[in-house]
Amino acid sequence: MNFRVVSLLMLVAFATTISAFNRIPRYLEKPSAGGKLWAVLVAGSSSWDNYRHQADICHSYQIMKNHGIPDERIIVLMTDDLAQNEQNPTPGIIINHPKGKDVYKGVPKDYTGEAVTPQNFMAVLRGDKQAVAGVGSEKVLKSGPNDHVFVYFADHGAPGIIAFPEDELSASDLNKTIIYMYENNMYGKMVFYIEACESGSMFENLLPDDINVYATTAANAEESSYAIYFDETRETYLGDSYSVHWMEDSDKEVLTKETLQSQFKIVKKETTESHVQEYGDMSIAKMHVSEFQGRKTSEPIVVPKVEYDAVRSRDVPIEIVKRKYHKSNTVEDQNALLKKLNKMLRNRQFLSQKVTEIVTEIFHDQMHESDVMENRYKLRNFKCYDKVRAYFNEECFRLSKNEYALDFLYVLVNLCEKGVSTERMMQAMERICVHPPIYGIL
Repeated sequence: MNFRVVSLLMLVAFATTISAFNRIPRYLEKPSAGGKLWAVLVAGSSSWDNYRHQADICHSYQIMKNHGIPDERIIVLMTDDLAQNEQNPTPGIIINHPKGKDVYKGVPKDYTGEAVTPQNFMAVLRGDKQAVAGVGSEKVLKSGPNDHVFVYFADHGAPGIIAFPEDELSASDLNKTIIYMYENNMYGKMVFYIEACESGSMFENLLPDDINVYATTAANAEESSYAIYFDETRETYLGDSYSVHWMEDSDKEVLTKETLQSQFKIVKKETTESHVQEYGDMSIAKMHVSEFQGRKTSEPIVVPKVEYDAVRSRDVPIEIVKRKYHKSNTVEDQNALLKKLNKMLRNRQFLSQKVTEIVTEIFHDQMHESDVMENRYKLRNFKCYDKVRAYFNEECFRLSKNEYALDFLYVLVNLCEKGVSTERMMQAMERICVHPPIYGIL
């Protein structure tokens, strides 16, 4: 082989090597140090019964602020209907622990009231200034390839969705947004903490492990999350188990010394009612908490241990009425509360019965019906599920107006995973859901 041929082969090999190098995925590249920290904090609920979600978000803001993240890089979405609520015995004050301090003071009002929507949340993450023009503070992420982004969400959830006051965000849409952020170099590393029932389903079988994103969730893909800290004065729950545990840990730890993995293990151990999960790029878990929640050293905050009073998130409305009933001193109050409780239980029974009738309409077979109602399949067929969930929302029970309906979306998952066609399911819903619109099944 002459010298000219050898040289040509070496040139081709070198060019191939350079081309391959240029295609190295960004997750293998080491991001530059000194990037900025950003936080997006979202409470997806409204009303006094859901006090805990906004209390969680307000508390998380105080953590970010105390550890040095400036307000211009903290974006808060919450309905803001608690501080001046007529049921609030301490106007202007929100607490996240029975003996805790006010966590509401100073919280930015970026997106409140009707502006708390999945669309605005996704626009904030995408940095889409045009999509939120004229809405709230118009703040969106302006993060770049060296920055770290921390996203915390607290509210209700169900398989493949997290809830907002008037709508829901699907796992599919959330993960599409994450991929968009990755492809557009909107972060170096990103961390999600999600407090919701079945919150694991937002990432399970969806979140890649090679796009520099790490996520932890309050529960796995099939179980409820839990409310804690019932307050006798406010007559509502002040926090959520997973959320309270990570925040009370961040309050007392030196974040520059604690890793995300250490925090995850603490929260997993202390959250005994559900199974806290982690997803995505596990190498990020080796990083310090300070790289996402703030690098400034802060005075430790330690709150006294009190009884948790843990209850399934979806049973909170029932539990609140029960506690009021047992606390009431007059026959008149007891009768009114008993009447309210019975109505709530009847409404729940009505919804449950309708779902059972839909399943019966599809199968007319006891074995298949029992399988669908009693088991929980893994959600993999998102296309089928998203379609029939949207139809159920329109035809049967509006999810944002009937929180208890979230408890039965696993049935739609099961039907999809068993291979029942969307047409067959939708036909069954059309036949069974002939009742007028119903609101307030909690």
